[in-house]
Amino acid sequence: MIKLIASDMDGTLLNDKMKVSERNIQAIKDAQANGIEFLIATGRGLSEARPFLDGRVNTGYITLNGAEVFDEEQNLASSNPISRESEHKLVDLLHKYNVYFEVVTDKGIFSDNKELRVSSLAQLLVSLNPGTTYEQAYNDTLERIKMTPMKFVDNYDHIFSDESYHIMKLLAFDSKNDREVKLHPLTNEINQSIKNVVVTSSSPNNIEVNSVDAQKGIALMKYAKLRGIKQSEIMAIGDNLNDESMIREAGIGVAMDNAVSAIKEIADEFTDNNVNDGVAQIIQKVIKQNETAGQMG
Repeated sequence: MIKLIASDMDGTLLNDKMKVSERNIQAIKDAQANGIEFLIATGRGLSEARPFLDGRVNTGYITLNGAEVFDEEQNLASSNPISRESEHKLVDLLHKYNVYFEVVTDKGIFSDNKELRVSSLAQLLVSLNPGTTYEQAYNDTLERIKMTPMKFVDNYDHIFSDESYHIMKLLAFDSKNDREVKLHPLTNEINQSIKNVVVTSSSPNNIEVNSVDAQKGIALMKYAKLRGIKQSEIMAIGDNLNDESMIREAGIGVAMDNAVSAIKEIADEFTDNNVNDGVAQIIQKVIKQNETAGQMG
């Protein structure tokens, strides 16, 4: 029986309008009513992720790819920042490849270019939802950014020189959406020269860099262990590369129909895409399977 379901947000729980549908919300409530714990596992920070569900359903959160974990009352359960030595090496490489990047800290999320912030997120939305035009995505992003707790600064110097800031994640974008030109070489150099970080991705136009201890799979298994839940009783749902570790670690890894091929190759099961509420569909399937297993037991 499944006792814990962890779901990614972008491209998974969120639809093409960057919203959690009522069908998905109801499915989460149904799971909880049937004794299944539901957990958000996202690359977003808590302040970015929580507004999608606040006032609708209450869950725990694995955020920033596992850099921070919060219980259902949003109390911080664990924190895994990037080391001070590694963050300076990473910034040097990001400048070397001349890519726009954002800095996610324990004191907020920072950007040094509002226009690139909007255009990068719009391109991400298009890549996750091919039916969406760039113009639609850009306009949606302009509205969404008003609700995002982003802090815009002239540069990041004060953040990296102040040891009271803990860097939880660095998020880099390639505005041309061509990984081969900058992101692949950048990723390779990070992997070769910095040993205690991990590079993942949540869309074709970005890379996300965390501490090697900050991975969704590691965080999910620790979360489950604290609750006495076995690996075989865990399901994880995702669509992109930053979901790989939890898809592998969970007893049942589920790939969305819109998932990248690397996720589909390692998944145990499949569900519909994020536009058609694939999360709700697999949750309802699990509830029925649990009921059958309970009757047989």
